[in-house]
Order: sequence, then C-alpha cells, then structure tokens
Amino acid sequence: MSLRDLSVLYLIAGLCCAVAIYRSSPGAGARGVASAALAIPLWPLWAPIALTAQRAPARTQIAPGAAGDVLGRVQRALREAVEASTGTPLASLLPPEAASRIEAEVASRAARHAELLALLAQEPYDTARAEARVKQLEAASASPRALATARLDLENVRRLRALASRDGRALDELCALAEALRTQVVLARFSGHSAVDIGGIVSEVRARVEGLGAALEAEESLRAEEPVET
Repeated sequence: MSLRDLSVLYLIAGLCCAVAIYRSSPGAGARGVASAALAIPLWPLWAPIALTAQRAPARTQIAPGAAGDVLGRVQRALREAVEASTGTPLASLLPPEAASRIEAEVASRAARHAELLALLAQEPYDTARAEARVKQLEAASASPRALATARLDLENVRRLRALASRDGRALDELCALAEALRTQVVLARFSGHSAVDIGGIVSEVRARVEGLGAALEAEESLRAEEPVET
C-alpha cells in the first residue's frame, strides 16, 4: 500500500471521527464544530479525548419508586399488626378502621412525595443548571432584576431538594416505626406483656403521618411560588 493510499485512509478515518464527535456534541454548536474539525488531522489523539469528555455523567435522579416501596412496607406492617391483634385485648388499640385511615394518609403523602421526586428529576429543577445560570448572568453583568430572579430560582430549587431529602427520611422513619409496631403487637400477644407501649407507638405513627403531611403541604406551597415581575 502506497503512502498516498495510507493518507487517504487516514483522512477517511479522521472524517469519520469528526462526524462522530460532532453528532455527540451537546447542542452541536460552535464548540462541536471546532472539536470535530480538530479531529480530522489529529484523530488518533483527539478523538478518544473528545468522545470520552462528551459522555457527561447523568444528573443524579431520585427514584419515585422509593416512595411506593415505603408505602407497601407500611401497609403490610399495619395489616399484619391488625391481624395479630384481632380477637385480643390489643384490638382496641389498633382497630382496622384506624389502620385504614393511617394507610390512606400514608398513601396520599407518599404519592405527593413521589410527584415531587419526579419533578426534581426534570431539567428545570436541576441544581447545576440553576447555579450555571446565576454564574452566567453574573459574568455578563446582567440587570439586578434578572440576577435576582435567577438567584430566587436557584434558592427555590435548593429548598425543594432539601425538602425532598428530609421527607424521604421521614417516610423511611415512619416505615420503620410501623414495622416496630407490628413486632410489638406480636410480642405483646404471645408474651402477655402490657399494651401500654403499643398505644405509644400507635400515637407516634399518627403524629409522624400528620407531620409528614404538614411538610408536604409546605412543598406544594413552595412549588406554587413564582417570581413576580414589577
């Protein structure tokens, strides 16, 4: 194979790399064109670097399914606790109606929490995006109004993510408490111990459900906030 043939193959390989780099470039703007052009003469060195760099790590997303898992565990724990207490003096502490009300409340709270998690997985609620927007406006010496709006957006995104993390922990704690209640009911039934502790756990479960509801209502109120142009 002659030197000319090798040069043609080298050029073809460079063009193929350039096309691959351009197509994988985010937005395929001026930077994508420049990167692709650089790959034509330097593809053995540049192509691996450019293609690897453009594989940006995906934004961390919180799986809405986690709230459903917690709900399922709470439901199972409460139903098993009711079954264990049926036909015993413990039944008055956790009647089926009370357990059903708690389940319904947890289902409502978990559904709203899952909705928030799904919302936070979307691009407009990406913290990195909001931070980059603020930095961009600061670098461009944007108007105070535009900068204040961007900073408000960033602050709201951060608050929503903090609320989601806090409420995720609250759901986990509520789940653990419901499972502890089930174990306590079973223990009291078979050991003949006092039911005083069971009444305390039932009250704690109800208090946690109410507290989680108040927190999620605050989240809903925050999502309704929008910057007002003056």
